[in-house]
Amino acid sequence: MLIKYQSISSGWWNNLPARGRKRSIICLVAVLLLGVSACTTTVTGAPAPPSPDQALQDHIKLGLSYLQKDKRQPARDHFQRALEIDKRSAGAHHGMALLFQVEKEYDLAEKHYKNAISYDKNFTLARTNYGVFLFGQQRYKDAYKQFEIAASDVNYAKRAQVCYSLGVSAKRIGKLPEAKAAWEKSLSLDPNFAMPYLDLAEYYFDEENFAEAKKSLDSFEAMAKPLARSLWLGVRLANYFADKDAAASKGLALTKLFPDSAEARQYREMAN
Repeated sequence: MLIKYQSISSGWWNNLPARGRKRSIICLVAVLLLGVSACTTTVTGAPAPPSPDQALQDHIKLGLSYLQKDKRQPARDHFQRALEIDKRSAGAHHGMALLFQVEKEYDLAEKHYKNAISYDKNFTLARTNYGVFLFGQQRYKDAYKQFEIAASDVNYAKRAQVCYSLGVSAKRIGKLPEAKAAWEKSLSLDPNFAMPYLDLAEYYFDEENFAEAKKSLDSFEAMAKPLARSLWLGVRLANYFADKDAAASKGLALTKLFPDSAEARQYREMAN
């Protein structure tokens, strides 16, 4: 399971009021819509037009908000208006990449991801979302490279999640020591992040380090709901430790919660 990073900005905006409304109402709505701290006016009392940079940021925010609500055409309009202001805006290109990814226009999505990263090499959110995009295209080596760069950003708020995805990508391309190191780094950054424990448990199981596998699986189960993967691993570990009750309990949960999963089929084959 790969953690997704496409965090479309939260918030809500309504439509601007019709012309002829009182300036004070326009000012109040502008504060709500655009997130500005105050409504700047000229000496005559009329609202001052936003600076080009402020207008650029407002269009990006509005575009992301509309995209979050799956209102694609308004989102497209705002991203395009942002690009009209600054055709090299990394944020606007990132927004267009997300939009085209939703619309399954993958060539266009990749073009805009590349533009966003080219215009701002330190735009870690765009780079991680690009990594998720590449992983979804089964381009695991390319995804690994993007996550590797993103994980080096020590100030990125979601660095633990990036390190986890780096490990998942590393495993897909056969870099098992790198995968283990990435998952361990993820946990050093956020010990309460459940998923790396499960991946490490599977890693240790494959290495026949069953004690460490059980320890990691226990940590995962203490902080997350069961998955087909975790229950199937739990069955196999319980069998190794000759705990018939635990094996039966986890097997029953697996077939009830995830009856159509590959893990449930494997369990039924083993039980028969």
